[in-house]
This record gives sequence, structure tokens and C-alpha cells, in this order.
Amino acid sequence: MNLLAAAAGIVSMTTAYQRGDLDETARQGALAGPVVVEKALASTIRATQLAAIVAAPAVEDRAELLPALARVAAGPDRRVAIPAARAALIIATDLAKHELADDLAPDDLQTWRTTFEDVARSTTHPIEVRLLALDTCHALAHVLDPAALGFDLDAALKDPDPAIRAVAQALSR
Repeated sequence: MNLLAAAAGIVSMTTAYQRGDLDETARQGALAGPVVVEKALASTIRATQLAAIVAAPAVEDRAELLPALARVAAGPDRRVAIPAARAALIIATDLAKHELADDLAPDDLQTWRTTFEDVARSTTHPIEVRLLALDTCHALAHVLDPAALGFDLDAALKDPDPAIRAVAQALSR
């Protein structure tokens, strides 16, 4: 993809987002594809990142965006971190509803699950991000094994935040 097309896709998504047209934001992201949406997720402009977050679940190969969403979710700006973690959970939950696609490697899913577990364990992230990351771990584990928990239950039950302990306990049932 050339630079001009990528820039046009990013501008289209961001403009739609700034107008408040989230459906059009998602549509523009789906048209642009995962490479452009990933570039937008790496932007330093909050509106562009938020547009990419809105678009991420609508992109055809959205699973490829999980590492970029994890990076944004682990970032310092809670205004983009929380929606990024929420978008990742939407993608992971959708993946868990279907058989593993041929173009997804189990090792990639495991790596993505581990990345979100790291976010969930870090007490430096907002609790909303940590809870969404824990649910994302659980959903990604279910892609490979519907009976898998997806995170270290003992570590989660020892977490200093009672919300993490409660969600971990609820997911383990």
C-alpha cells in the first residue's frame, strides 16, 4: 500500500470520528484495512487513535490488530487505553465464537494472550484496562481451548485490587 492511500484512509477515519459518525469511522477503517488501522493506532494524535480503535473491530483481519491494541491499552493515556482494551475484548470474544482460522497461528494467539495478561497484571494501568485485559486473556484462551482459563488464577487471586480478584474468581467458575 502506498503512503498516499494510507494517509487518505487515516484522514477519512479521523474526519468521520471527529464528526461523531462512528458507523462511518468503522466503515472507513474496514475499507482501509488492518495495515492502515494499525498505523492510525500508532499515531500521536488522540482523535486518530480513537478513530482506529472504533474501526478495529470492523476490519476484516482484525485479529492482526490485537498487538497494536495491547500497546495502546498499556499506554499512559487512559482516554485511549480503555477503549483500546474494550476493542481488543470485542475482537477476542468474536474469535472465541469460531474455530481457529487457517491464517491464525496458535503461537500468535498465545503470544497475544500473554501480552494481555501482562497488561492485566500491571498495577500501573487503570483498573478498567486491567479488567478488560483479563477478560481478553480469557477469550483468547478459549479460541484454542474452550475449557482454558487464560491467565494465572493464583496470581490474579493475590492481586491487590479486589476487582481483579472478583473477576478472576468469576471467570474461574
